[in-house]
Amino acid sequence: MGKFWNTTIAAMALGTTAIVTAAHADPIELSFATYIPANSDFITDDLIPWTEWINERANGEFEIKVYAGGTLGRDPNQQGKLVQDGIADMAAIVPGRSPGEYPNFAIFELPGFARTSAEGTQAAWEMYKEGDLGEYESLHIVSVWLGEPSIVFSTNPIESLEDLAGKRVRVAGATQTDTLLAMDAIPQPVKTSEVAEAISRGVLDAALTDWVVADTFRIPEVTAHAYNIPMGSLPFFIAMNNDTYANLSPEGQALLAEAGDEWAVRQGTFFGDQAVAVRAELEASDKHTVVDATDEQIAQLRDLTQPIRDDVRTRVAPDLIEAYQAKLDAIAAAQ
Repeated sequence: MGKFWNTTIAAMALGTTAIVTAAHADPIELSFATYIPANSDFITDDLIPWTEWINERANGEFEIKVYAGGTLGRDPNQQGKLVQDGIADMAAIVPGRSPGEYPNFAIFELPGFARTSAEGTQAAWEMYKEGDLGEYESLHIVSVWLGEPSIVFSTNPIESLEDLAGKRVRVAGATQTDTLLAMDAIPQPVKTSEVAEAISRGVLDAALTDWVVADTFRIPEVTAHAYNIPMGSLPFFIAMNNDTYANLSPEGQALLAEAGDEWAVRQGTFFGDQAVAVRAELEASDKHTVVDATDEQIAQLRDLTQPIRDDVRTRVAPDLIEAYQAKLDAIAAAQ
């Protein structure tokens, strides 16, 4: 059970007087676990400002405290279990690391869909709130978002899907592997932290990753070209321990619902602004070229990866891929 639940039980065990006293005590601490380093932009400029936004509106009921750098658990694959087991009250989770638990989130990794974090996040969050992504009994989902789409960073110019043939390209996960195989490329599973070195040593010709991650791990320092074609986005969600959530007041639960909307809006801005800045820096450099895929090339990408969508369709809710596309179309039409 989460810390909030444990504290409430302890107060109940001491009787009515203890409960009344607790109502006037300091706010209950809700722990937010993350393996991401405390000095990263995601923590300092995104997560902590959001938790402060919540804490300012919690009326003293609770206060979220971020435990970064793996203080409560370093394994990225175990963040969900930290929340389920009550070691942490909250955490940011990558559902793709546990595809058997969260199968519907696989649609967001498909290539040729969302072109920015902002539109992808809006679509994903709306789909979750409308029930399209299902309910998960093991934890309470506070918000959902997508990172920027992966694109191609390469040592030699790549300006079409045909240019990927025979290239050794870093991938992450099964969907990217299958996508590159459809391009007759040679997918290579390499850790993000090792990509730049692998490219500099000539082990890789290119890498699939997004603008922000590429900049963080210095991939543009060893590549000269970027082919901006949406190769799928990584989904994330913020989860809360079920007992912790159940013991919030109605006002506290309502605040979390509002905070979920706030978080989703912030992510499109946070990742989008960073992506724009990284791209602008590369375009201003005489050492890099940036090529945007045409609509025809994106349509070609969709055609070549139809078998991947067909496979994913067998593992997700009926018509879910079509619902995702419909959301993206509606978002584009409203802009």
